Amino acid sequence: MSLDLPQILPQIDAMGQSLARRAEALAQKLPAALQELQAMGLADRQALLERVKRAGDNWSGASPTEEPSHQTFPPPTHPPELHVLAADGSQIYPDRHAASFYFLINVGGIHIHHGSGRTPETSSAPRLFFEEEDLYLDDGSSITSEFINGMRDAAEMGELARMAEACAGQPTLALLDNGLLLWLTLQVRDQHRKQADRILRQYLEHLDRLKAAAAALAGFVDRPRNANVLALLHLSTLSLEGIQPDNLRTHPFQGLTDRALFAQHLPPGHRSARFSYTSRVYKDFSAAGHEVQFFYLNTGVEDHGPQSGEPQIARVEVPTWVAENPERLGWVHSGILEQCRSTGGFPYALVRAHELAVVGHAERQAVQELLGRALLRHGLQPRISQKALTKRWTGPRRRHRL
Repeated sequence: MSLDLPQILPQIDAMGQSLARRAEALAQKLPAALQELQAMGLADRQALLERVKRAGDNWSGASPTEEPSHQTFPPPTHPPELHVLAADGSQIYPDRHAASFYFLINVGGIHIHHGSGRTPETSSAPRLFFEEEDLYLDDGSSITSEFINGMRDAAEMGELARMAEACAGQPTLALLDNGLLLWLTLQVRDQHRKQADRILRQYLEHLDRLKAAAAALAGFVDRPRNANVLALLHLSTLSLEGIQPDNLRTHPFQGLTDRALFAQHLPPGHRSARFSYTSRVYKDFSAAGHEVQFFYLNTGVEDHGPQSGEPQIARVEVPTWVAENPERLGWVHSGILEQCRSTGGFPYALVRAHELAVVGHAERQAVQELLGRALLRHGLQPRISQKALTKRWTGPRRRHRL
């Protein structure tokens, strides 16, 4: 074993003490945050929107919708039949030390006919990328993990659109295991903007298809670390003149998360009010007719592990064309709760989509072996780098029984 565990034992204990102190300090901030949430919900919305506008695009808070911020919403009635679709993706990143330079994206999908008694339909769609236009960016540099993640996100949305079009006109819930915004557009530099915009256009086209199919699209974020609503709470306490960068960066709720706030505020099964995004990437979606809103949802109580008995708070993101349609929003709310019923808080359809998408170690090795054989058939000798070879020599040591 290369890691000397006895050396880090004191550090681990110190970390435990630090986390305990931090948790106690944060818990003392919650009553004030809950009080501000109540006050903000009763305040003038137009004045709050004016503050959001004054804060600017670089501020990472939320924006209120027409729903009072302090209000909670009980679960609506689940429809007798509901098509539940889910898609998730996995990938093999390029490895310059491998015998060949490529990457792979695999997307798993599931279609559950809830209420019909029919067997779920599953799919898995792997695609290998090996052409030069796939492997290099416009400036000649090798493709990065950010771009591959963006392509995977677009492929997931495309798989949802494909399944939704087969259910057009019927009650349909389409789920992603992540938020709905394409964060690639914020991660790339200017010289790669053209390539990022191509992926964004594909992503938005898939959203167009889902909207045309009248599906209730939702992104499910488990254990979110966001603090956008808390930032809005702080903003609501500032005067217009007091909205300055230094004041926005430091506030009394620092360190808390929205999840901690709504764990104290939401009864089981209830959702919070809807909020809008204020980030720069939001503008691309808004211009294309796919504004994104979000709310927090208490999917139940965790019944295992060290946090047993705590509420399970998820962040759910929906396009405005779902958020402002009460029927479709009801499909999202009731459909997610029903999917979480058997899993303790995470939608079953997303669990199955992940299983269909994930590329494990054995599959990665099989792909490498198949590629090696293909190279040999075409007269090429597969060779890995010297670094990769030495890592094989010094890999995990085996223990042999005497």
